[in-house]
Amino acid sequence: MTLKKPAPNKAEIPTASMSDIAFLLLIFFMVSTIFSNEVGLQIVLPGKGETVKVKSSNIAKVYVKSDGTVNLNGNPIKVNELATSARKMLVQNDSLIFSIKTQRKAKYNMLIKVFDQLRIANAERISFAPSGKK
Repeated sequence: MTLKKPAPNKAEIPTASMSDIAFLLLIFFMVSTIFSNEVGLQIVLPGKGETVKVKSSNIAKVYVKSDGTVNLNGNPIKVNELATSARKMLVQNDSLIFSIKTQRKAKYNMLIKVFDQLRIANAERISFAPSGKK
C-alpha cells in the first residue's frame, strides 16, 4: 500500500469583505480630512450700473510703463520706494485711493510688484484702471 502525499494547503486571503473595508476607509478619510481655504485677493466690485464719484484729491495715480518704469502722480519713482511714498501719502489722506494703470505692453510682473508695494504700505483702496484703446 502506497501512501499519497497530501496536497499542500494554499494560503488564501478572503477577499469577500475587501470592498467593504475600502469604502469604510474612504468614508473615514473624507469625514476626517480638513480642507483649508486659501485666502486670495479680496476684491470688491461695484454693482451693475453703479457709479461712485470720488474727489480727484482722493486719487493717487500709479502708472506702469512698458519699459518697467513707474510714475506716481506723474513723478517717476522706483518700485522699491513706492511703499514708503504711499505710506506717507496715506498719513496725510487716509481715504486715498490708489489707481493703477498700465501700458498694454507692460509686464504683468511689474503690476504685481506695484500692487505688493501698495499692500506693504497698508493701502486698502486700490483700483485697476483700464489701459484704454491701442
